[in-house]
Amino acid sequence: MSLEQNIESQAQALHSHIFSQPQDQYTNKPWALVTAIDAFAFANKMMTYRDEKIQVSKQQLERMQTAPRTLLEFGTYVGSSAIAWGAILRDLHGETSRVYTFELSAVNAQIARDFVRLAGLQDIVHVVEGRVRSPCADVVFFDHWEKFYVPDLKIIEELGLLRKGGLAIADNTDMPGAPKYVEYVKGSARYQTEEIDIEELKPWPSIVMVSTVVSDE
Repeated sequence: MSLEQNIESQAQALHSHIFSQPQDQYTNKPWALVTAIDAFAFANKMMTYRDEKIQVSKQQLERMQTAPRTLLEFGTYVGSSAIAWGAILRDLHGETSRVYTFELSAVNAQIARDFVRLAGLQDIVHVVEGRVRSPCADVVFFDHWEKFYVPDLKIIEELGLLRKGGLAIADNTDMPGAPKYVEYVKGSARYQTEEIDIEELKPWPSIVMVSTVVSDE
């Protein structure tokens, strides 16, 4: 079984687990669903964006001078972080908020859509299967293949998709590591970068890297 097939197999197992439970505990309850996904993912060693990181990221979004309305996520997987982003943005900016999350796997994309509908966020969270064709955003989140973090960020820069004051949030910069991304954002005058280390997640990936756009150049 290839790595991609194994990832999809785990996602399908999660899907079966969630939909085998009484649905009223998750219907239109995004945080309950995110918690359930997180628990299954932790027990089965799935690489999702853990609740501790979500809470740290939520604090960063709440501190933004202008409340974020649009977020781009690169790497949907099962959609747990996209659901969390949708719930956070809805609290901050209402039903006009939008999350666009991009996933190459058709299997994972469909699973994520099912979870988004269950959470009642289908009007806010949009799962896009395939390559990126994105609108402008207040926040971008990188949680896909680390080797694409820098190329994708450069495309965002070239197209002017992330406004001044916006945030670029990246996961897994410590494990498995994204040294080129770390070097790029820390060495660029465009960003002010902070590494937030969540000790209780160790020895699993524990760092959330938050880069604020401070310059248009």
